[in-house]
Amino acid sequence: MYIGTGNGFPWNIKIRSPGGGDNLYLSSIVALDVKTGEYVWHYQVNPENSHDWNDAMDIELADVMIGGRMRSVLLHAPKNGFFYAIDRETGKFIQAGEFARQNWAKRIDPVTGRPEINPEAQYPDGKPFMMYPFPNGAHGIQAMSFSPKTGYSYIPVMEGGRVFVDPANVKGWTYKPGMMVNTGLGAPPANLVPPAATSKLVAYDVANNRIAWSVPQPGVFNGGTLATAGNLVFQGTNDGMFNAFSATTGRKLWSWPAQNGILSAPISYSVGGRQYVSVITGFRSSFANSPNWDYRQQQRRLLTFTIGGARKLPRVDPVDEPIQDDPAFVVDADKAKVGAGIYNSSCIICHGSGMVAGGAAPDLRKSGVPLDAETFRSVVHDGALMSRGMGSFAQLSDAELEGLRHYIRQRARETAPKGK
Repeated sequence: MYIGTGNGFPWNIKIRSPGGGDNLYLSSIVALDVKTGEYVWHYQVNPENSHDWNDAMDIELADVMIGGRMRSVLLHAPKNGFFYAIDRETGKFIQAGEFARQNWAKRIDPVTGRPEINPEAQYPDGKPFMMYPFPNGAHGIQAMSFSPKTGYSYIPVMEGGRVFVDPANVKGWTYKPGMMVNTGLGAPPANLVPPAATSKLVAYDVANNRIAWSVPQPGVFNGGTLATAGNLVFQGTNDGMFNAFSATTGRKLWSWPAQNGILSAPISYSVGGRQYVSVITGFRSSFANSPNWDYRQQQRRLLTFTIGGARKLPRVDPVDEPIQDDPAFVVDADKAKVGAGIYNSSCIICHGSGMVAGGAAPDLRKSGVPLDAETFRSVVHDGALMSRGMGSFAQLSDAELEGLRHYIRQRARETAPKGK
């Protein structure tokens, strides 16, 4: 049994482990005896991890001819931008190559399998560094796939950068209980802004340890892939299309409007000798997209396709929900500042960067809940909507809850269409 493990928290090793060390078994693949649960081997992909790389991405098993020898390999394309082939019986490193832009490592040592870390990537002496990939990773949780027919792995790839820098008080940094984003990173300088992130579908030639082809894709986050024996690669994208590509060349052969962004991986199966392909529609992001899939209006469905299928989806007309406000509510800038700190450490991942939701949760600017203090407290503090996925933040004080309400009103007004 193979387990991919997560990263350390806080990310910054100067805070997490000031004495150094590899931090076993973070950012590793660990093999256990399936009958006894006993440890067999491990391969640590990112020792000393200071960059939010983790290895919770999918792991695939294949038999591949590498260096003139058939190898039983474990294939892995984690956040850090390198594609790994590891002997799945012994855990011995075989090879690694870049499948996306990265600058945190100079190379992966071909003998030891350890990364040769770029000294700048440890942001020494508080010096900011524009890191690639960004913390979302070159490959996130959307599954890749492998085709024994082509020998390629098909990876939904993201390419974006983020500024990594120590906090101003790195020696006095303390953990804040109950908050989600305790990274141990500082605020980036205003003059260091990463370019807009992009995405692509990459076919990685495992045997030759190189990219075979890639095609650009819309936005940043796109769906997992499925490779079939019919020499096709199926994938949903964030623009609401479900696509089939040539597994050999990457040429798009077919598309179908699914009426919703897609992040899940399709599956293929046979019933009564007839092949089907199914995919779940649904989209979530911490960032606004174009189109932006509203949490409440998403068309979350299980769609199934087969040769000769003729059904059509009913028409959907999305509603542009207005930003809510109460003109009598007077924003207190000091309270809003408190709320901004809470929002950007606890709420941003689901409710969106800049308070513009990307489908993971309702857009708070368009919600009536924050307009009433008692209702807001019951939801945020008391957990009234726990059954619907909204957690309870019982650690928040009355002042912090009020600060959140003021920050929500402030952002609602700042982002409202002009004249409204």
